[in-house]
Amino acid sequence: MAALQKLVELPKGWSLATVKCVKDWAAADPQGPTAGDGVYLFRYASGTGWKYYDQGSGWDCKELGLSEPAPFCISDPVTTAKPAGSTPTSAKCPSAKTLQTLVELPKGVSFGGVQCVKDWAGADPQGSKAGDGVYLFHYVAGTGWKYYGEGSGYDCADLGLKEPAPFCIS
Repeated sequence: MAALQKLVELPKGWSLATVKCVKDWAAADPQGPTAGDGVYLFRYASGTGWKYYDQGSGWDCKELGLSEPAPFCISDPVTTAKPAGSTPTSAKCPSAKTLQTLVELPKGVSFGGVQCVKDWAGADPQGSKAGDGVYLFHYVAGTGWKYYGEGSGYDCADLGLKEPAPFCIS
């Protein structure tokens, strides 16, 4: 649980609780004053370790490449797996390719560009299944870049930014 909690930046007062694992997948329930009913999903890749995959309330076992049922799936299992990369540790604005190693994007989606302000990086997903949101990453000294969230805009004040950023709405 502690290893998974190091991969994501949780809201203040939150922690990851119960972890359910199936093969190289782990789902962790968040606990906190405003936690909803969703879970955080992680994937283990040999050579690189655990990585954040997604946050939600259920996934398609077929898309995850699972051949057996999982408590975090909402469908029947089948097969196919996704590759993984390495964890970046530099505070310098990372490349799109570097950030793609931190999350598993839907098939056919990649990051087109990265915009950085201080220790924050926003990456625009591109592809047929890409939405209109941005993936946000935060650099944490000693541990490197971490996935922070996915959305259409963030409040700069909530991120501790006093200057405008392309991924902020205020």
